[in-house]
Parts: sequence; C-alpha cells; structure tokens
Amino acid sequence: MARSTKPSGKHPVNPTPVTPRPLRAGVAILIGAGVGALATPLSTGFRVVLMLAFLAAGLLWLFSHPYRRDVRAAVEARGDRYTTRIKQVVPLFPIWLALMLVPAFEFGNWAIAVIAWAVAGVYAWQVVPRIDGTRELEDLAAVDARDA
Repeated sequence: MARSTKPSGKHPVNPTPVTPRPLRAGVAILIGAGVGALATPLSTGFRVVLMLAFLAAGLLWLFSHPYRRDVRAAVEARGDRYTTRIKQVVPLFPIWLALMLVPAFEFGNWAIAVIAWAVAGVYAWQVVPRIDGTRELEDLAAVDARDA
C-alpha cells in the first residue's frame, strides 16, 4: 500500500507504506474495547478474558496484515534492520496504564465502560501508525526528501 502511485506535478512518488484505514479503525476499536471491558459490571474473570481477547485480536490483526510485507520491504530498502524499536513501544504505555488503573477503581458501570472504550479507541487510532512503524518510515522519507 503506497501513499501515491503516480507523480503529480511537484509531488514525486512516495513509496512509504501507510496503515490501511479499515485496519487502523478495527484495531483502534478492539484496543478500546479491551480497555472498556475492564470497566464493565461483569465478573472479574470474564472482564479479564474479554480484555485479553480484544487486545490479542487487535494486535494480531495489526501485525499479521499483508501490508506488513510492504513495511518490511520499505525498512530493508533503507538498509535498516526490521525490528521493533523503543519508539514503537512507548505509545503503548498510556494503554498499559489504563489497563492497570481501570480495574483499581472498580467502576462496574456500562456508561463508564463505553467512555473508557471511546477514549482508549481514539488514542489507539492516533498511535497505531507509531506502533506499526509506518509513522517512522514517513518521517524518514520526509527527511530524505528534504535533504535531496
């Protein structure tokens, strides 16, 4: 998935892969649901199972999607090693913090669960490109274009 396949006037072809929007939305919904599940009035065991299922499904979908081949090829084309960087893990910290704090408050309220889901989902929407590495590739391509 390239951002642009045809040069248009001043803008050259940008072969930087981007996260597909349906994937980004689905992952954000699943990660948000994982956080929101912990605020529901369900039993603790069921909340934990739901949380694990939602988070696992979201991350598995993100990292097993076919566009990851394009990301890997873009990284290797730059001569870099395809590996997880600290820049990709740090944006997960607020989600981890929410997963630790929400159960401590024992909300047990569906309205709070929906609010937690929405807030975590919006945050996840913002950070998915940082987690999957496409944002870093975009920044590197911009630096290369500026230097050229």
